[in-house]
Amino acid sequence: MPQSIASINDLDALQHQLSQYQVVRGDFTQLRHLEMFKQPLSSSGQFTLDKEEGLLWQQNTPFPVNLVLTKNRLSQTFSDQPSQIITAKENPMAFYFSHIFLSVFHGNTDKLKEQFDLGFSSEGDKWTLKLTPTQAPLNAVFEQINLKGSQDIDALTLVELRGDKTEILFTNQNHLPEKLTDDEQAQFEF
Repeated sequence: MPQSIASINDLDALQHQLSQYQVVRGDFTQLRHLEMFKQPLSSSGQFTLDKEEGLLWQQNTPFPVNLVLTKNRLSQTFSDQPSQIITAKENPMAFYFSHIFLSVFHGNTDKLKEQFDLGFSSEGDKWTLKLTPTQAPLNAVFEQINLKGSQDIDALTLVELRGDKTEILFTNQNHLPEKLTDDEQAQFEF
């Protein structure tokens, strides 16, 4: 049974809330703020996160990109081009960052504590989790990673040491159907 939103007032409650669903689906808008540009670069699309399989990230604008991330493989397809597949063995650093990202979404605070100082706060039905990297390679890239939400993660902000920032806003999150559809499952089988 889903936990009451008002009861997320500490890390344990947050971990329970984020880890209780097998599947989370929704829409995203990503804003990439680069020091060299006045306006952020914007992209948007849909995502599906499955605890066992991984992440489907389907960008629609400004151009189509389909990303499939599993525990040990990454497939990226731009428009109608052939898929590029990268394995954990070929690029261990990409998968290191990917596993941290998935730990965030699954509410795996124990895993996050291995790499970050965690700062949790809540006000009403809203919570904020600030992740400050404590060791390489994360502390060589990120100043802080901030998450905000209520029932699910509503915003993820990656603040880089060099001044760039990426904001990802999540909307229309849902947990039904509770299992992957046949089409979603097929995308993970590459």
